[in-house]
Amino acid sequence: MAVAMSGGVDSSVAAALLVEKGHRVFGVTMKLWCYAGTPADERSCCSLAAIEDARAAAAKLGIPHYVVGLEDVFEQSVVRPFCLEYSRGRTPNPCVLCNSKVKFGALLDRALSLGADFLATGHYARLERDADGAAPRMRRGADPGKDQSYALWAVPMDRLAKLIFPLGEMSKADVRRLASDLGLSSAERPESQDVCFVESGDCGDFVADRLSALGIEVHAGNVVDASGKVLGSHRGLVYFTVGQRRGLGISAADRRYVVELRPEANAVVTGEKRDLLSREFTCAGLSWLGGAGKRLPMRALAQVRYTHQAAPALVEELSPRPTQTLRVTFETAQSAITPGQSAVFYDGDVVLGGGLIDTVTRPGRKKEECAQEGSNPQPSDP
Repeated sequence: MAVAMSGGVDSSVAAALLVEKGHRVFGVTMKLWCYAGTPADERSCCSLAAIEDARAAAAKLGIPHYVVGLEDVFEQSVVRPFCLEYSRGRTPNPCVLCNSKVKFGALLDRALSLGADFLATGHYARLERDADGAAPRMRRGADPGKDQSYALWAVPMDRLAKLIFPLGEMSKADVRRLASDLGLSSAERPESQDVCFVESGDCGDFVADRLSALGIEVHAGNVVDASGKVLGSHRGLVYFTVGQRRGLGISAADRRYVVELRPEANAVVTGEKRDLLSREFTCAGLSWLGGAGKRLPMRALAQVRYTHQAAPALVEELSPRPTQTLRVTFETAQSAITPGQSAVFYDGDVVLGGGLIDTVTRPGRKKEECAQEGSNPQPSDP
């Protein structure tokens, strides 16, 4: 059995648990980036130091360890789409792409080619398998504060059948305690940063530089209110996201937030906190687990970002497959629903599937206007 080892405490403990159960285990670590010039103490999950930490953990457990070079697939499947989405005024979640295309795509294929039957990871999610060998059902992790099922909705069913999540029933505190008992150096290692491949500085600067290399220039524009009144200027949409309060470059008597990005006008729209509330959005780029997609319309719990508390919603089909799109209507208004982020649907704690938020109907704007501003939920190369 292979274990995807990032050098962190979660994957190290996942490997230790499988060794303890008597499995023949080897570790695999992804090399995703060129590390020339990276600070020696860099501790993101994509760093050279993390690879060395994974190697040390494998040695401590007495298991073989391999480093798998996946720089090209990571660049094409994660980094480039991430930057292109920002250029379109959207806010992507790179972990969703990395999980579906790289970790449980290219890395899983490499692990199977090395003789593994399964790939285990340190994700806090649960997979339940029936005795008849049917595709597994995915549930939230037992620790509500660490559940990572939100970022796993796009992993295809045939891939899930080859995965094991040993930490699904554990809490983070229990994992750290076990790591300490085992003498693993990662026991007190801090959590990795949100965007692991942005080593330092501003994410907007990273995106702007990468887009420039692709021949796409980031242009300055206006910061406006909902009526279109110019309040100030901005240096590029890539420096903003819905819900942002700091760094707006304007002065106002009350607190102002980014409530919308309008790429067609290159404008950052600001408003009050209440202006972030909305009930309805469209969703595309869908992936369903099991037969959930055949039950539409349906009521489900919808989660629209990693830190969002899933809320009851009506999920309806707007157009059928293969270009299926949905309309999702919350029972009560939710804050900062953001184009480009994932919408994940649950039945209790069971993952039904998910997709990418496309357009958001905000108070005071007609649905037709929002639909006209929708962009391709699956970015393509320029």
